[in-house]
Amino acid sequence: MKLVWFLPVALLIVTQVALGSNNGNNGLDMAAQRRAANIHRMDTIILLTYVSVMVVIVVTAWAFKHYRLRFIHESGVTLFYGLLIGFVIRYFGLGLLQSQTFDVETKNKTIVKEPPDYLMLEVKPEGGSSVSFHYELIEGFFADKRKKIEQQIEQKSVFSPEVFFNMLIPPIIFNAGYSLKKRHFFRNIGSILAIVFIGTTISCFGTGCLMFVFTSIFQMGYTFKELLFFGALISATDPVTIISVFNDMNVEADLFALIFGESALNDAVAIVLSEVIENFSTSSEAITLHDFGSAIAGFAGVFFGSLMLGFGIGCMNAFLTKMTLISEHPLLESSLFVLISYISFLVAEVCGLTGIVSVLFCGIAQAHYTYNNLSDESQSNTKHFFHMISFIMESFIFCYIGVSVFVTNNQRWSFSFLLFSLISITASRALFVYPLSWLLNIRRRPKIPKRYQHMILFAGLRGAMAFALAGRNTSTENRQTIFATTTAVVIVTVLVNGGLTSWMIEYLQIKHGKDAIEEGQRLENSMSCSRGEQHSDLEETIPVTMAPGLNPWDKAFLPRKWYHFDASFMKPLLTHATPSLEQTLPPFCLPITSLLTSSRQRAVSNPPN
Repeated sequence: MKLVWFLPVALLIVTQVALGSNNGNNGLDMAAQRRAANIHRMDTIILLTYVSVMVVIVVTAWAFKHYRLRFIHESGVTLFYGLLIGFVIRYFGLGLLQSQTFDVETKNKTIVKEPPDYLMLEVKPEGGSSVSFHYELIEGFFADKRKKIEQQIEQKSVFSPEVFFNMLIPPIIFNAGYSLKKRHFFRNIGSILAIVFIGTTISCFGTGCLMFVFTSIFQMGYTFKELLFFGALISATDPVTIISVFNDMNVEADLFALIFGESALNDAVAIVLSEVIENFSTSSEAITLHDFGSAIAGFAGVFFGSLMLGFGIGCMNAFLTKMTLISEHPLLESSLFVLISYISFLVAEVCGLTGIVSVLFCGIAQAHYTYNNLSDESQSNTKHFFHMISFIMESFIFCYIGVSVFVTNNQRWSFSFLLFSLISITASRALFVYPLSWLLNIRRRPKIPKRYQHMILFAGLRGAMAFALAGRNTSTENRQTIFATTTAVVIVTVLVNGGLTSWMIEYLQIKHGKDAIEEGQRLENSMSCSRGEQHSDLEETIPVTMAPGLNPWDKAFLPRKWYHFDASFMKPLLTHATPSLEQTLPPFCLPITSLLTSSRQRAVSNPPN
């Protein structure tokens, strides 16, 4: 019996001796475990906070739509919620664990030429052996040297810029292309492309030059390249607030198409411009003609390379869904659609192109071709899924913009820089809206009226893309000021311009509601009669069986050629449209066209007697 009691006591004494000999290491191990548990708890609290705010945002959006409240848009309310949450985290901290900050010097005074990706920290406690901790450094996070201790929830509330570009932005941009109202978009395609390419470029260089003049006069210490980069990123407009109000009020279709088309496409132009400017370098002090030509060639290569890649992947998915019977399994069909759409973004980034441009034109291609091959269930699922995920991502980003004002350490505020920015942005937008509209009106029918031009100027809201671009690199104080200024510009434009949109529509006497519908019908009747055509109600998209050249808006040379090529080759190749390639191509192509024609096309083209 004594032996039974002796053995546990002896084991306990031996264990205590062993623990005592390595007490320092065990203390660190226990502390590390406690910190890991606290980090997990902190992550859960942050997620719970954001998800709870998103629930409130959804309910608020319903309330605004149900009671037709237009004095402020739900995007502005979302920003306010974010500001409120950020204020609470920053100044109250919720009584949560504080983090520790240490000054670390490199071993043997090693010269560091580039920021490290990983950090190995070796700690030697008293009376114990060394313990190593492995840390991953996140680009874009730079702590304030004056702030040695801060709330851990404050740090955990901040997301990596790559999360925005790789996870949040792609669904928003894809939905812009996938939900494009093609009829009015392509009716105004010439004006939209002019505003997107010429207008965004003028806005970029106009903002950069004006800011360079202001900062040079007041000796604020910014380079022309930094300010040109700021001009590029701040030229990206956001359609969410304005378009939502336009939908609620049912404004004139052409105005809707012009503003939505600019917002949907100029994000792509702005991101390519910013990347070209960011990577631009010259061997001499002055920019030569060769440097200018190289920059233009780089822009064209990146933009059109991304465009062709995204469009090609969209066409590949259309052909895949046409030639297989995957439509018999809507779940697999919808899953394939979503995954291939996301692949278009990733492949472009891997190839050194721009994923935003790629995923946008992939969405346009999928809407034009793949959508016609999907089952009814998958058509409904994909439309609703991307509309829903785009709304959630947009709302989260606006909420996070408000939170970031208080919790991020990589924003440096300068109210003089902000004031100059607002002046430069407005002036640069006016610099292309009015002259470009005048030039377009020389040949355009119907013309862009003055009230449209004033509304286009007013609709220059900034949003998710500008914020994400500015937050991608905050390694210097100037970049931190640019990031803070971009955040402020987003808040100001969403609250002021977004809140006053309905008032501006009334003030400019822009037709909406029943008046806009009647005006659109009158315009279509007059244009059809002027071409000697019998007017008929047009569908939202051109039917796949429409013969080449019968679209009433294909009066320009290039659109007319494209419609003919699309109806006679692209749609028969990528969809179940009729006539099939066996009927539209010459007979000697029959061995190939028979392989590219689906059984469904043959059944429609050759019905049984």
